[in-house]
Amino acid sequence: MKQLYKIIILILIRLKSYSQTQEAIIYFKDGDSIEGFASLKFNKIKFKVSQDEKYDSWDEEFLKKITFLDFGTRRTFEYVKLNSLDKPKLVEIITQGEATLYKKLGSDFSLTDLIYNPYNDRPYNSLSPELKTQLGPQAQQQLSNSNVSETSTFYYIKKPKDKYPTCLNCGIVNAWRKNTSKFFADCDFIVKKLKGGKWLFEDIKEIVEFYNDICLGE
Repeated sequence: MKQLYKIIILILIRLKSYSQTQEAIIYFKDGDSIEGFASLKFNKIKFKVSQDEKYDSWDEEFLKKITFLDFGTRRTFEYVKLNSLDKPKLVEIITQGEATLYKKLGSDFSLTDLIYNPYNDRPYNSLSPELKTQLGPQAQQQLSNSNVSETSTFYYIKKPKDKYPTCLNCGIVNAWRKNTSKFFADCDFIVKKLKGGKWLFEDIKEIVEFYNDICLGE
């Protein structure tokens, strides 16, 4: 157990260099908003009004969402309650409409995702030789087996009438095609294309946009 704690501490120190601050707007639950600079750390938002200030940490208690302004491209992350048990999670809005697609980074059941901030880069085998020496052979093996090069990614979809969103690729077996067909059962064209294997998981944004733009207009 002590060895595991050592791994966590050393990795967190190493990952500080990968944190990124960008221009952003935070939106409060009461409707107010503030422009400034922000970064994401697990399920919290680090925010400051100007670059020379210290960060304040915010979460779902007061904030509704955050929009990053990156060279004209806006990326919005919103606090969404994914089920009846957990508190709201910070998820990215991929496309929005009658059906809204969200992307969640990190798994609550993965040791790697609990150690590494899912919003940081994870270069494969990025640890320095000096740090590897400090970890020792056993710790190095544990780290090697944790697949640190990848972040778990889950896609959720929700309609206004739904209390909670539906996860399309959760579970041991990725049943995204079955889950997507069930969610879009009111659009025969989507169901037929999914059953015929015409769409791949990488097309999920296109599928949702097709539903919002075409199916609802039939």
